[in-house]
Amino acid sequence: MRYRVALLALYFSVPALAQSVPPAQAQGATTIDAEEIEGVGDLEVTARGNAEIRRDEINIFGDLLRYNSEFGRVQGEGGVRLRRDADRFYGPRLQFNTLDDSGTVESPKYLIQREATAHGSAEKVEIIDREHYRMKNGTFTTCEPSRDDWVLQASEIELDYDKQEGRATQPRLRFYDVPVLAFPYATFPLENSRRSGLLAPYYSQTSQRGLEFGVPYYWNIAPEADLTVTPVLMTKRGEQLKGWGRYLQPKYSGEMKLEYLPDDKQFGASRSGVSWQHAHIFAPNFTGNLDYNRVSDDRYFTDLASSVRVVTIGNLQQDGFVTYNGSLGRFPYSAQARVQKFQTLQDPLAPIDPPYHRVPQLTFNSNASNLGGLVDATLPAELVRFTHDVKVEGTRVSINPVAAMPFLAPSWFVTPKVGFRSASYGLDHTDPGAETAPRATIPWFSLDSGLVFERSARFFGEALTQTLEPRLFYVKVPYRNQDAFPIFDTALADFNYTQLFSENRFTGGDRFGDADQLTLAMSSRFLMQNGQEALRATIGQRYYFEDERVGLTPTSPLRTSRASDILGSVGGRLFRYWTFDTTAQYNRLEKETERFQVSFKYSPEVAKVLNASYRFTRGSVRQIDLATQWPISAGWYGIGRYNYSFLDGRLLEGLAGAEYNAGCWVFRAVVTKVQAATQVVSTGLFFQIEFNGIGQVGTEDVVGLLQRNIPGYTVTNPRNPAAGPPSLQRPLPFQQVY
Repeated sequence: MRYRVALLALYFSVPALAQSVPPAQAQGATTIDAEEIEGVGDLEVTARGNAEIRRDEINIFGDLLRYNSEFGRVQGEGGVRLRRDADRFYGPRLQFNTLDDSGTVESPKYLIQREATAHGSAEKVEIIDREHYRMKNGTFTTCEPSRDDWVLQASEIELDYDKQEGRATQPRLRFYDVPVLAFPYATFPLENSRRSGLLAPYYSQTSQRGLEFGVPYYWNIAPEADLTVTPVLMTKRGEQLKGWGRYLQPKYSGEMKLEYLPDDKQFGASRSGVSWQHAHIFAPNFTGNLDYNRVSDDRYFTDLASSVRVVTIGNLQQDGFVTYNGSLGRFPYSAQARVQKFQTLQDPLAPIDPPYHRVPQLTFNSNASNLGGLVDATLPAELVRFTHDVKVEGTRVSINPVAAMPFLAPSWFVTPKVGFRSASYGLDHTDPGAETAPRATIPWFSLDSGLVFERSARFFGEALTQTLEPRLFYVKVPYRNQDAFPIFDTALADFNYTQLFSENRFTGGDRFGDADQLTLAMSSRFLMQNGQEALRATIGQRYYFEDERVGLTPTSPLRTSRASDILGSVGGRLFRYWTFDTTAQYNRLEKETERFQVSFKYSPEVAKVLNASYRFTRGSVRQIDLATQWPISAGWYGIGRYNYSFLDGRLLEGLAGAEYNAGCWVFRAVVTKVQAATQVVSTGLFFQIEFNGIGQVGTEDVVGLLQRNIPGYTVTNPRNPAAGPPSLQRPLPFQQVY
């Protein structure tokens, strides 16, 4: 016969000493259940035979349990089990205090379930409180019970879930019972937290750097600042030091990356790189930004792995600006002062033209909406000084007021717009006899109009809404001779669908093209019930009423045809998991396709994606690009990218690898081949073993490399298991194994 005793623990509240002392929490009744129960009054009870003590979320089981209700002490012997919330401890003997949730378990096995479930064993576990544990001669792993692929062993392990940090004395990491790492002391994150200490070493093998090995040290300076310092050894280059610091304050934030190689054994000199991004709030309406990047030499990126930002091919930006936003009555405005320079890295076999520096650039912009209930107006103005090492330099002052009168309705719109561009220059270092102060004022007019028709439709049995959207766009710009204007920041705009509806065929501020032209376009879309676009198709062409007279340079070829190339685009969702996009530019005069691009993406689930695209530009580009992440067997995923140029007859960028998810650890191995320069091909071998819950060994940024090369790539071991691949989601939690 089993017996049950219920003891009600009563607590009385007392006045708080200070606001920082929380009030005591009332605890529920304590229930004791066993085959035999004896005791002295209700102060101390001994329970024998399948004994169980329960109170709130605490359950203690054992062959023999002694409970002192006055001091809240529990002593247990014989197959003792402690369950508190989702945590479990199993051992031969136990001492536990139910008042402060502390105690010890001898020779236990344990399971602690937080964001990542961990388990192991120890000579003794000390339960300090609900979030702190100390283990003597213990083990720790996040693998499933009975499948301990990796185990962290240490003479002492502390788990601090308040600080989300684990600490180990004399730790040894064993992988399939083979020692992998050993340190006198180590810390590791428990819940993706930030803690100072050595991070796992990384290494890789590349043709340009040889074997590369680094040991990062992470310094958690403050909650708002940290620093990672990484000494690096490259067998072909020598020793390098890398640093990455971040900071975040209410009024400013940023990050800085420094790289220094004192003596490159192959290059024969020291090499360095720096990248600094900073954002500052001086006042509510007054902000500043800095983006500074510089390296020591032209071959820096070809020879060395770097995190310095490259804004365009071969150009490093050094840009700083401050912005003030205010208002004049009901008219808001924005004013900005900027200095922008570039470091241009030259490939001797493929030189590029360095861009102009802006030192400085002053801009002003104001706008007003609904003036008189009809007109929207903007007033942009600019003063900028352009400098260059070998070209004409000068100052440009421009103003570009615009007024628009939009008429809008659910099924149509008409927007007439007028404006003018006034630009004047003061030039230096011009050719003899060239004009040094050219100027021009160019008025212009545009009219944008369109209709929207809708009807119900069905597509593969699904109810959709189909639209038909014709659009007309007319532009009139008179001719003004601009041959004396320099070319500081201007180029001919790419001919695309957006440019069909632009007033100026040039980008930048040095040219405004003459025009008397009409754009006719037609679009149709299929919309699902939730408003998402299932399919779209667009075609457009521009018609000219006058020959072109303004070119980028006086010798640039000018258009004389009466119609532009035809632009077409079709895209959307073919089936549930298929998306595609295709665009084409057709030259009707030469009956040739000028450009064509088609891309497909198939992604039926997480970590299962296939990308395929083809790009063609007549005379210059013919490339295929394939990229995928795909399951190939249980836990195994193939990873690859193949970017090939048919015109050059070479691989531009290739990547092949595999990823294996074993549940509590993930292995990634990648081989890359990249055309680093005109006659330089860089190959690399990277691999990484990530032990869920403590860190990784191998190349530092394999995941970043894969995300950059494979659109849609996702890790198979996300922090939230529910976000992982369905094939890897386990039907039962760990604790049901016990």
